[in-house]
Amino acid sequence: MRVHNYIACEGILGIQTNAKRIGWSFGYPHEPVSENEISKCRLVVRFIVDSLKGEAAKLGDLERYHYWLGQPGRDEMFYQRAFLGRSKLRLLVRGLRSERPEIRVNENYLRFIRFRFNNLHSPGYNLTDLVCALLLQRGLCVLHCSGFSVGDATVAVMAAPNTGKTLTTMQAVSHYKGSFISEDIGITDGQRLFACPWTSTFRYYDELNMSRLTAMRMKLMKVLPVVELIPSPGRRELIDAYIDGSRIDRSNRVTHVVTLARRRGGVELIDDKRALQIVLNLNRYEFYYRKSPMLTAYSYFNPELDLDALAEKEKAILTGLISQSRCLLVQSKNPADYAKLIMDEIR
Repeated sequence: MRVHNYIACEGILGIQTNAKRIGWSFGYPHEPVSENEISKCRLVVRFIVDSLKGEAAKLGDLERYHYWLGQPGRDEMFYQRAFLGRSKLRLLVRGLRSERPEIRVNENYLRFIRFRFNNLHSPGYNLTDLVCALLLQRGLCVLHCSGFSVGDATVAVMAAPNTGKTLTTMQAVSHYKGSFISEDIGITDGQRLFACPWTSTFRYYDELNMSRLTAMRMKLMKVLPVVELIPSPGRRELIDAYIDGSRIDRSNRVTHVVTLARRRGGVELIDDKRALQIVLNLNRYEFYYRKSPMLTAYSYFNPELDLDALAEKEKAILTGLISQSRCLLVQSKNPADYAKLIMDEIR
């Protein structure tokens, strides 16, 4: 299969892949780009679907770390475990010290493993963990946030999943003529918010299907909670299906850090200490790099990958971001209220 180049975050993160589906956190646009364009990114990772049968035949000299196999100091590690019948799950991670770190995965692993279950993580989760760690090595931190700009204000909106951060940014863009930065994931250097605009946790429905499908899904979830793990029906659209590309801000200096809470209370101005505690908590909930089985095993063979040191770097970057920003805690039982509450504070 042909390998294509995609830019997930302009100037920051690119991916080379032959996969039709990746399942990582950063998304990517529909159209591939040239090698020249992707080479401008500070980090380019490769994600390749491969049988890995040749690598599996050369495992005799490798040291076992649970299901992982590697050698001290070797910038390469292999994963293999029995799956259905005689089939195997296989993954190869290598080149963390190179210009193009790479994960190769076989079709079984990519097709059937889509979630985290104990120490078995999907290829997409492993790739997200790897990117989080490699960006931190480069002085950049992934944020679980949406973001928009209005006038001179640039707002990073952070909240636990399903609180309303995506809705808040989409309302700021559609109702208040803001510019879009991100709806679920951003990257920061401690000053600026860099856009990851190609995620799509929002969905498009016509008004009739919206009410019927959502109501049916909510009823089913009350009876069968496992329904929440099944992808929602409907067509995923990228942001350029909703707004013109000229209204996407690729990066801006952050002026406001907003955290959302689904409770009564209105808007509070909070100090840096409290803001940092909330933001670190939200990032820990969403991003798993510090406890990633893959990175933990890799750091056993390559101790220079110090996950605790990366966590301290994350804290330092977020401390810088918060110290330059006005930090608000926005509280409402109704997530449709958040955008107006924020706009009343920043305009």
